[in-house]
Amino acid sequence: MKLEKIFISILVGALTLSSCSEERLNEMPVDQFPLNTPLATESDMEFLVNGIYDQYSTAAGFGTDVLVFGDLISDNVFITSQNTDVAYRTTGFLNWSADISDFGMLDEFYDGIVLANAVINDTSLKETPAVLNYKGEARIARALGYFYALNFYSPNPTSGTNLEYGIPLNLGNYNADSQLPRATVAEVYDVIISDLTTALSIMTKEAPTNKGHLSPTAARLLLSRVYLTRGAAGDYQKALDYANLVINSAASSSSKFKFVSKADYVTYFTSPTIGESENQPETVWEINMNSAVGENTGVNNSLSVFYASNGGKKRFLFQKSFYDAFPASDVRKELFLATGSTIPTQDEPRGVWTKKYIRATSEGNFTQNVKVLRMSEAYLNKAEALNKLGNLPAALIELNAFASERGGTTYTSGSLENILTERRKEFFAEGQRFFDLKRNNLGFSKTSNCYSIVCEVPGNDKLFVIPMPLREMNINQNMKQYPGW
Repeated sequence: MKLEKIFISILVGALTLSSCSEERLNEMPVDQFPLNTPLATESDMEFLVNGIYDQYSTAAGFGTDVLVFGDLISDNVFITSQNTDVAYRTTGFLNWSADISDFGMLDEFYDGIVLANAVINDTSLKETPAVLNYKGEARIARALGYFYALNFYSPNPTSGTNLEYGIPLNLGNYNADSQLPRATVAEVYDVIISDLTTALSIMTKEAPTNKGHLSPTAARLLLSRVYLTRGAAGDYQKALDYANLVINSAASSSSKFKFVSKADYVTYFTSPTIGESENQPETVWEINMNSAVGENTGVNNSLSVFYASNGGKKRFLFQKSFYDAFPASDVRKELFLATGSTIPTQDEPRGVWTKKYIRATSEGNFTQNVKVLRMSEAYLNKAEALNKLGNLPAALIELNAFASERGGTTYTSGSLENILTERRKEFFAEGQRFFDLKRNNLGFSKTSNCYSIVCEVPGNDKLFVIPMPLREMNINQNMKQYPGW
């Protein structure tokens, strides 16, 4: 039996699906699953849900690229001049075109979305609490895929420019003859919000099986970010409301979600013992990795290979000026390595490694789970929402409370600039900087260690919208390229 896909590309990727025990064991092409055949059991549906997570875990998805591109297309990192490896150099130098092969994210998002559609649209199983929770997970996952795809491949909704260039939407069964055009940005946001709110209305399981599964808390946190990003009338109040729901839920003694303390912060990121760094209360959603062959991104694609001094030869470094912005009392400064023989000497000024990604854990090399959504975001979303509602005094209180928890520098104003500075300090190497800048229509400058002809990018630049791949333009006659590409 064949699983037909709503894959935008003609490429058929390999999909590794999980068993019911959450282990990703068997590699199978995604076109070998019975999408158009009614599901027989709840285990069949669980199998498809696990497949969504597995598809999102690839190196071209949340396993590596989503986070890497969020740093490279910003002022966060530079690629050392010592490096002779070409991986990500085109991206890091901001020098790509529509036929570039670096961007495989679109394929991964839509591979996950097709499996989510199979779960959401199934009518063969009785809607038991388990089935409704699986459907809720699938809706959150579909919203996540569309949200990230939209943020990479379409303009910011508050920019007022080219808003007809959203991404293709397919919410039903696959039609092999359809060539999907771009929906508008507004239409895609409507689907994202509908999926997330629907998930909240049908899910009864608040605590996920493990943090590799999406939960109602993940839906609320995503809604907070979605409303901050869409910025329509009433959205900033909704962003505040959902941020508060996430924060308030953590106050419950039974909650599986808690804000990570200063004392536990470094361990949370750097402990090789998975019981101390994975499935932790601070994590809202993470990508599960394990030591089985093909079940992690490996030596060529692991985040530790690119960011850390103990990886391979592909090197992303942070600017020394960014490191110097952290006072000695800030616990986050402990997640940097600023001295030592491993730091390339060719760069001037010399860069700084991060220790957020480690090569070896108690499970083996390259098995560290990738943290995608964290509780800390809710607090900074709240501060940003208060700022955009015009309540700068309250924004300042929230901002300073957060900075103080990290031992960081406090501020004298709840300005957007200060909030984004704190977000940059909190989420460096986690891919959020690009989205923070784009959401606020801000550009960036690579003030040092710029080895490219492009060192300054204004907020309205086309570089904030990744072009549709040439292969997609060739096969889909209804696809329109973003203006300027």
